[in-house]
Amino acid sequence: MLPSLLVALALGVPSARAPAQSVMDSIARLPGNQAERNTRPLLAPERLAALPAAERAAWADYLARSQRALAGDTALMNGELRRAGRSTMTRAPYVRESFAVDATMTGAWMRGAEARQLADVMLTYQTPSGGWSKHVDLRQAPRAAGQSFFSENEQWQYIATIDNGATTSQMEFLARLDGVQPAARYRASFVRGVSWLLDAQYPNGCWPQVYPLQGGYHDNATFNDDAIVHAATMLREVGAGRPAFVPRPLQRRAAAAYRSAVQCLLAAQARVNGALTIWPQQADPLTLQPASARSYEHRSLSAKESIPVVLLLMAIEAPDPSIVRAVHAARDYLERTRIAGLSYDQYVARAQPGAGPLWARMYEIGTDRPIFSNRDGVVLYDWAKLTDRREGYGWYTDAPAAFLDRYPAWARTHPREAP
Repeated sequence: MLPSLLVALALGVPSARAPAQSVMDSIARLPGNQAERNTRPLLAPERLAALPAAERAAWADYLARSQRALAGDTALMNGELRRAGRSTMTRAPYVRESFAVDATMTGAWMRGAEARQLADVMLTYQTPSGGWSKHVDLRQAPRAAGQSFFSENEQWQYIATIDNGATTSQMEFLARLDGVQPAARYRASFVRGVSWLLDAQYPNGCWPQVYPLQGGYHDNATFNDDAIVHAATMLREVGAGRPAFVPRPLQRRAAAAYRSAVQCLLAAQARVNGALTIWPQQADPLTLQPASARSYEHRSLSAKESIPVVLLLMAIEAPDPSIVRAVHAARDYLERTRIAGLSYDQYVARAQPGAGPLWARMYEIGTDRPIFSNRDGVVLYDWAKLTDRREGYGWYTDAPAAFLDRYPAWARTHPREAP
């Protein structure tokens, strides 16, 4: 199944400890904070009207499907609130690290009561449309009537999402658990998750960060935090018959969706002055050109987010020439943008002879200069000038090194095209 992110999640019976506080509460009070860029009409009618007729019809169908899913999700919540005599949701319990399947979730633990308890709480946080939100502490009690599926505020946000490994991680856990503690409710929940991934996939094979659509930058094709790669990988496995309980028609749809996702990956690889480079953190949903997101996430090329994409492409057996070109181009870009003599640990960058190589998370398009930003949205070219966004966000990465180590063996069996 989907490779685990190996984010530790301590499990057990609900405790009496004070619930964690959402970091968004304190971020909102920062002097330099800007509101999320949530107003850009990425899928506005006038943009869709400019598409060829066939594409326009496919996007219109997609938007209608999203609106129906949103209506179903909100109808459930509104009914719960009405019966409770309330008008506002309460937050789900917050946890800083989103749920992920970790190395402890095997063997005797997976066969025990704690695993079942976790799964049964998890099922209550699956939205009617079939996905999950993020940063929800599944060690706590099941979702109560009128309680949000999201934990960071009382607004209708990230319901549901593939951000931070959400939805695909819950699906992976349920599939593993069903393998040792079979239960129809786990299988049914997983199958609903597959349908959600299929419904959420854009006509061009990409995925938004949030579905039903939330608007603004969330509607971008989202490579950030490996969102699209997680979705594509899950559907690849389902399409290959893993797990086997997924109905055959859904397996076939998943296999087709995975093939469409690969085409999305190829189409979103950025070209600069006609040459292929790497991938952005997010791309415009219609043009697949690099796009900006939060105030500190500028339109750029991302070394960190590109590695899972290129590794997925390298894993394809008998790749066609477009895939081979994509991998070679990514290697060329990462070779020329490597940074030597710099260490980066605990969110601190230091000049250190012999250290590296490292890569910037974001490179300015056209100049290949590393760029940084605080929440005020001003582009910086010096990491040392970061203030409110220095910690908690990885501005450098060593992830490309593993890809470059594997590249020579792959290239021997997948040579470049003759010039």
